[in-house]
Amino acid sequence: KILVLSRTGETAIQSLASASHVDREQLDRRMATTPNEMVLGVPGVTVQADARRVSSSINIRGLQDFGRVAVIIDGARQDFQRSDHGTQSTFYVDPELIKSVDVIRGPVANTYGSGAIGGVVFFDTKDAEDFLKPEESWASALTGRYESNGKGWTTSATGAYRFSENWDVLGNIVYRDYDDYKNGGGDTVGGTGFDVLSGLLKTTIRPTENSELKLGWVGSSDGWTETSSGVPANDVDLKSNTFTARYNITDDSRSWLDLHINASYNKTNLDLTSLVAQNRFDPETGLPVVLPAGSTSTFDVGTTGIDIWNTSRFETAGVAHELTYGGDWVGDNVETGGTAGGDSFYTPSGKRNVSGAYIQDKLTWEWLEVITGLRYDSYRLKDSDNETSGDRLSPRITVGVSPFESASLSGLQFYGTYAEGYRSPSLTETR
Repeated sequence: KILVLSRTGETAIQSLASASHVDREQLDRRMATTPNEMVLGVPGVTVQADARRVSSSINIRGLQDFGRVAVIIDGARQDFQRSDHGTQSTFYVDPELIKSVDVIRGPVANTYGSGAIGGVVFFDTKDAEDFLKPEESWASALTGRYESNGKGWTTSATGAYRFSENWDVLGNIVYRDYDDYKNGGGDTVGGTGFDVLSGLLKTTIRPTENSELKLGWVGSSDGWTETSSGVPANDVDLKSNTFTARYNITDDSRSWLDLHINASYNKTNLDLTSLVAQNRFDPETGLPVVLPAGSTSTFDVGTTGIDIWNTSRFETAGVAHELTYGGDWVGDNVETGGTAGGDSFYTPSGKRNVSGAYIQDKLTWEWLEVITGLRYDSYRLKDSDNETSGDRLSPRITVGVSPFESASLSGLQFYGTYAEGYRSPSLTETR
């Protein structure tokens, strides 16, 4: 069971949308080492990553970067951005920590927040109950992997403990260490080696039969060498930490009350040290400058998010309603710097606040399903020299019919959708 669109637990096949689900069994079978391998084969989805395989950017149906695709880990938006050559919006997550991936294509997933005109990719991390059987109080797992091309090692250790039937905790630590690999011609590809230490800590508390609180942390510490034309150009150090709190409470019948409150904070720090002289631009004059070897650039991006929604289920005149309504807010705080004229020229410091509210009703009557929704978005964007703001209403309507009653065709359904989305500009677009 996954959260898609109405956020009420529909599976991908049940949703009236172009959605895909990759479960834990599929991930284990693929033995994925990168986000690209986790979504390999998902229609309309590609992942851009360079040879170092540490950072990734997702493309859905040709839309990518600048918030066009929302990447969410345990409810936390991943808004890190570094503008230079290559991809702009990247995220960092180790497949060993992930138990499922949900992909929703197009702007129909506007209950997940603002800006995702291309779609949403939701990564859900592992829970203690994924390792513990009902009668068990503790469990542990240790995995290891070796790759001969690049001489890479991967080690993953997991521990889960159940304090009581209403409280459990999970910890996972992963270490990967890879040398440069060789291409098909047998030549070593420079800059493809990396080492990364990742971790997950998660606890689930159930205060009552109808409520649940999940507190989590996902972090990584990465290091690699960037190359330019096959020559080492930058030493890179990255640290990423995501903190999440998710609370859900329902009434006994999950009719009028199915309330979710999510809060998150994500901080990514990227430090570059140039290994060779590089051509850049002066941030004040815009004129070309040459940065000597040893120059530094820093990118610190912090994202705070709050997401609240409720679903009410009821009937009127024989028509079943699934009414979802809520609001969300995301604040990005970007601080870039380093040697004058560094990469911060392309990614200025500044702040962005994006908020929205929405209402969506799914109506079901025998063979007919209709989903109507309306979302309001607003943003405010500010750096040291510029400030801009804007807002918009975005509608959505979906109509689905299941015209056949025979057993052989009872699962056949046709649907059509019209939806709009609104993408607020990123900090880079203030210039």
